[in-house]
Amino acid sequence: MDTKEFADKARQAANAVLFDDERPLQGDREVRDIRIDEDAHVLTVTIAVESANDIDARVDMEDAMRQAVASAVPDVDVRILVLAIDGVDEPKASCAHDHKSDIPPKKAIPGVKHVYLVCSAKGGVGKSTVALNTALALKNEGRRVALLDLDLYGPSIPALVGSDLPPIVVGNLIMPPEIHGLSVLSIGFMIEKDQPLMWRGPMVSGVINQLLWEVDWSGHDALVIDMPPGTGDTYLSILQSVEIDAAVVVTTPSELALADVKRGVGVFAPYGVPIAGVVENMATYNWEGRDAVLDLLNAVHTTDDDSKKALERARKILDTTKAIRIFGNRTADLCKKLGLDLITSIPLDIALQNCNDAGTPYMLNPAKPAIREAFANIAHFLIRREEALVK
Repeated sequence: MDTKEFADKARQAANAVLFDDERPLQGDREVRDIRIDEDAHVLTVTIAVESANDIDARVDMEDAMRQAVASAVPDVDVRILVLAIDGVDEPKASCAHDHKSDIPPKKAIPGVKHVYLVCSAKGGVGKSTVALNTALALKNEGRRVALLDLDLYGPSIPALVGSDLPPIVVGNLIMPPEIHGLSVLSIGFMIEKDQPLMWRGPMVSGVINQLLWEVDWSGHDALVIDMPPGTGDTYLSILQSVEIDAAVVVTTPSELALADVKRGVGVFAPYGVPIAGVVENMATYNWEGRDAVLDLLNAVHTTDDDSKKALERARKILDTTKAIRIFGNRTADLCKKLGLDLITSIPLDIALQNCNDAGTPYMLNPAKPAIREAFANIAHFLIRREEALVK
């Protein structure tokens, strides 16, 4: 039996299972993904159900689904992931005059000492790269670290860590897999790689609640949450419900990105979430060929005054390429105006991009001191902040 036929039989068996109200999985309750690991003989089915059904009911559904699929496709280890979403038939209306007293009190995530949001008011600034390598930098400082990808529309973490194997479920809890020494979880682990992600508003809060509260996060010193760009439904769900230590805002020095930062930083204060500071990504570009060209110029010997002047002008031009600020130099001024710390500046470097494309995080083997120190600076900044708050 080929892989497609195998998956079709599993999907057919899964779709035939009725939930506790005797309705099959259809509409917003559906089989979202069937994934086969032929080498490990593991078949993983991801299903979506309404979060109105309590956890015990969902566990019963999981057991029924596992039995049905295992009967249809024997000789494999069948795993079921249940993805809870909010019902969308009658979404609750929200009013601008809602009072804070109507919002339930925030809760700490069980088993986690510190929660950090890595945010950007604008996409394309390298937020996920910063989140991943900051988590690894914290691990390098002896912390036990978890990384949660909450970008439900465009999860980048699976590609950046080079893994898409789904987590397993033990009892009522999702167990995040350990990847590169981090406990990592992403919605990207639970759906097909090329599947377009279209979430209606009420579905977002349901998925987020499950990734926060139905996961075994125990034993972690820090949970780094890679937030989506912008300030949409995900932010509202997190800021209203979770005790957060601080947010780290990622930007590039471009005027457009900084304008979005200026607008976006205001989202945190109403919910009592402090901003630890700003990380300036793609700050400078160092041309590696500069030194070789300088060596060639220094090897040229001339007694002609005009030639000497020309060589000197060339050397001065090359000096300006030592650290080019392609996107400008406005970040420090904006931080000063907003009263925010500029935590560090990360160079724009092809080595970092190559690591992202290969799925091998840069901080696993940080060859270039400037990049290594930039990510280490973020970890040190957060640790010093923790220590200062304890005193």
